[in-house]
Amino acid sequence: MRYRVRKLKPHLEKYLVKRGLVKKWDKAIFSLEDNLSYPSLNFEKIILKKTVFYSFRLDSKYRGVCVLDRDEIEIVAFTNHYEK
Repeated sequence: MRYRVRKLKPHLEKYLVKRGLVKKWDKAIFSLEDNLSYPSLNFEKIILKKTVFYSFRLDSKYRGVCVLDRDEIEIVAFTNHYEK
């Protein structure tokens, strides 16, 4: 199934710019929309209480957190990688 990534909220765009992650985000968008099982994304399900989130890799230091809504992906946060 193909997904469409919703436009980022302004505070998330600022996060990417401040950390120099814009090019990595552009690459991640392509992979998210084309194939969620793309190896470099390391797409994982996270269940918190009754809400299902997914995380994906931007690089070895940063991850994104999103929710799937029908055929769309909404990014809710970017964060430091929990394993680093």
